[in-house]
Amino acid sequence: MPLYEYYCESCDGTFELLRHAREASRAQPCPSCDDDAERIVSRQWSAFIFREGFARRLPDDGGYWHLGKKVSKPITGPTDGVTHPELKKKQGPKPTTVEDIEKYEVLRGVKRDYDLTTGGNVKDQQLSDQEERLRRQLTTARGSQRTEREKQRVLRKEAAADRKAGQQLVQENAARRAAAAKRRKSDF
Repeated sequence: MPLYEYYCESCDGTFELLRHAREASRAQPCPSCDDDAERIVSRQWSAFIFREGFARRLPDDGGYWHLGKKVSKPITGPTDGVTHPELKKKQGPKPTTVEDIEKYEVLRGVKRDYDLTTGGNVKDQQLSDQEERLRRQLTTARGSQRTEREKQRVLRKEAAADRKAGQQLVQENAARRAAAAKRRKSDF
């Protein structure tokens, strides 16, 4: 049976007991005051609390520590030696600004006018990509309260303008089809 060391808080004393390994983590009665004492790691055996060359904190949960912060694995690849790859700050999306909202508003107006002049049949891929990028930025990045109110106003306004332009396109296409049908009848 191994020898384990215990510390009693009430009498501020340490003592050793021979215990089975299955009983080692249980609190044991102090021989002086009979209070429960928790197991501690003996300083004489501290060499055994190293794993893979790194000092371990007990109880060992299998994680690693880098400069006082918990990480899931030690540094294995190239690094500057000071920062751990898991602790590097990840850059989130930049906050939305009023200028971004205005760019989106202008771009939507240009695209809507382009669709109306071409009848909605011709697609400009560059214009569509730019619009999609700006829309993604507007929907993912958050800004100040003022920016968020402005963003909601612009998105509502653009949705209404898109509906109106879509209805106008449908009416114009219906008028073109009716005119074409009328011409075909008059040709016969």
